Amino acid sequence: MKRIRQISALCLLIMLAVACSTTKHLPEGEQLYIGMGKTQINQLDKSHAGQQALSEVEATLKVVPNGAIFGSTSASLPKVPFGMWIYNSFVGDSSVISKWIFDKFAAKPVFISHVKANNRSKVATNILREHGYFNAGVESLITTLPKDSLKAKVTYTIDMGAPYRYDSIIPLPVTTFPDSILARRASPSLIRKGDQFSLARLQEERQTISSMLRDNGYYFFRSQDIIYEADTLLVPGAVTLRTKLSPETSPQALHPWRIGKRTTVLLGQNAEPPTDSLVVGDMQIFYHHKMPVRPNVLAERFRFFSGNLYRQTDEDVTRKSLARLGAFSVIDLNFSRRDSLSDTLDVRLLTTLDKPWDASLEALFKTKSNDFIGPGLNFTLARRNVFGGGENLSWNIGGSYEWETTSRPEGSSNSFIDINSYSLSTGLNLSFPSIVFPGLLDRYYYYPTTTTFQVSASALNRAHYFSMYSFGFSANYEFQPSKEHRHNIIPLKFSYNMLGNQSEAFQTITADNPPLLLSLQSQFVPQMGYTYTFNRSTSAKSPHQLWMQFGLYEAGNLLNLVYLAAGKKYNETKNFIGVPFSQFIKATGEVRYTYIIDRNQSLATRVGSGIIYSYGNMKVAPYNEQFYVGGANSIRAFTVRSIGPGRFVPNADNLYSYLDQVGEFKLEANVEYRGKLFGDLHGAVFLDAGNIWLLSEDQTRPGGSLAEVGSIGNFLNSIALGTGVGVRYDLTFLVVRFDVGFGLHMPYNTGRKGYYNIPRFKDAIGYHFAVGYPF
Repeated sequence: MKRIRQISALCLLIMLAVACSTTKHLPEGEQLYIGMGKTQINQLDKSHAGQQALSEVEATLKVVPNGAIFGSTSASLPKVPFGMWIYNSFVGDSSVISKWIFDKFAAKPVFISHVKANNRSKVATNILREHGYFNAGVESLITTLPKDSLKAKVTYTIDMGAPYRYDSIIPLPVTTFPDSILARRASPSLIRKGDQFSLARLQEERQTISSMLRDNGYYFFRSQDIIYEADTLLVPGAVTLRTKLSPETSPQALHPWRIGKRTTVLLGQNAEPPTDSLVVGDMQIFYHHKMPVRPNVLAERFRFFSGNLYRQTDEDVTRKSLARLGAFSVIDLNFSRRDSLSDTLDVRLLTTLDKPWDASLEALFKTKSNDFIGPGLNFTLARRNVFGGGENLSWNIGGSYEWETTSRPEGSSNSFIDINSYSLSTGLNLSFPSIVFPGLLDRYYYYPTTTTFQVSASALNRAHYFSMYSFGFSANYEFQPSKEHRHNIIPLKFSYNMLGNQSEAFQTITADNPPLLLSLQSQFVPQMGYTYTFNRSTSAKSPHQLWMQFGLYEAGNLLNLVYLAAGKKYNETKNFIGVPFSQFIKATGEVRYTYIIDRNQSLATRVGSGIIYSYGNMKVAPYNEQFYVGGANSIRAFTVRSIGPGRFVPNADNLYSYLDQVGEFKLEANVEYRGKLFGDLHGAVFLDAGNIWLLSEDQTRPGGSLAEVGSIGNFLNSIALGTGVGVRYDLTFLVVRFDVGFGLHMPYNTGRKGYYNIPRFKDAIGYHFAVGYPF
């Protein structure tokens, strides 16, 4: 053992000795780039437009040095980056092992010449001018380290200056086009007098005009046919703008065109040529071997019709709706002028058939917060365009095995790895890219529309305790009438849970924990539901982002009416397929608002609530339909199901007390300040508050109901409060998050006086590692 430690220490010293020379293989005349100095910004514009401009400038100037931490341009690993050490140690070594190590782990040095600071400064200056900062300038300075002449960093100075605004705007004359389309423009212009100059807005404006003209038959008109003349000398500090047609605009772009002959060519999977044809209306379809989609589906999504004016919207919808079928790997629309004397465009659709089958195998190993670990395996097989209408049929089967790594409850015959379980599940999903309803099945929709039917089954066996079998079915309609509004309708969803074998140990536990028995008892839950979502959080033009979602669900009411019509009493517990069925109504709502302070800071807030009321056939809602708080996306100072209901005090000596901490009414609010630390690493400071309550008193959970609140002061005291800090690493495609929450107030009497009633600081600290933002 001593010799192993000596060898390890020697290897470490050798590595450090070699690594100390990060400039060992520098080419002659080169310097190693070690990052950016602090950027100096003069005449900073704190407006939202100014912050957007600076964000683009900083992205242009950013060059990450070797060994950077979290993508930072200034923070790097101490002394020696590992990748640089590999590079210096193995560059030029032709042995097999050395070459493999070099290819896998070496990081090529970033030289000052690679940064091209002067070019970046020029590009950054142009970006500022494109945002209206015509007097802006960006300069770079290369600074050599005093202690090492082979290393240098780059520092930038940004002078923004005052932005130029429009003094006057002269649009295209409405007489430019014979039918005066410009005079009939419905939406207002994107550029107005007094607005800050923005090249992006000008490009968007001329794209809007081009799209409007192309939607009225002007197929050959392009956005580049519109040019702008900007005069900054007529009015000091302002822009006089004139809109004109480009002198290179072709004559054929100045009159509308109509659709002539329609042709569709459907190539095979390997681009095999057509072997047969058919005619649908006035459209001729050529296909290979057999039609891949139903003819009426293809005709409905081909939005061009002979004799109609060409419309760009029809072209966009045709491409999108055909792509959503999932049947084609290539979709191409070609328009050709019929002859030099007519204003007719013949249109041809050319597609290549995609592979019909997809298969995936996923192996995983889970580690849960309840100390259970174990492997799992999932297999999925999917068939695209199964019925010729873009339908997707998928089947999945999976299983997992878990065991507990900590000691069992007192009285266990074995202290470790005695609680274990295995689960098996399978499901069959059928989704349609349309509304499955008479008369609507083959229609096209501008925004994504999906109808999904799902059948599922699962089996869970918890060794020494119980077994559970579940079966379910659901139908789901999801559609968007516009970009910001989305609807989700669940006309039918039911689940059937059957509790199997029960051991004596399990019966003893459930006798002392009625909620646990309630959550696992055999029952039938027939549901209907509706969810509305409003999303205005994707636009970068506004610092205000808003997201809202509201849901309304019910269970068992229609089934109960059937039993009442059959002569059953209202309060009599009625069974369906041998088990009682649930009857409740549930409503949820959540609002999220985020204010973008500047390019590096934002303030995010959330308010959410929910209520579930059970009546008729069952007085208690199913356990998995009730609410709880705590955890990584809730009140982060407390773990999941560790707070509530109300001022109920959980039994600390009971291992299963958390099962009681669910409720029928939920209220929660969060506020979080988010700021950039360095590179792609961001920090957060948050404040979370909320709780759950019962709608009626429960003797086993005293203080847990709204009826026991009594006053506004008691209600406020029953709100759990926590604060905390966190870090987020933005990988662009996902965000990895770590939060530490600190409790400030528990909703029940802890024995400590005052609002801050945490008995011991360490008892109210929550650690949460998660993916994605909490809201």
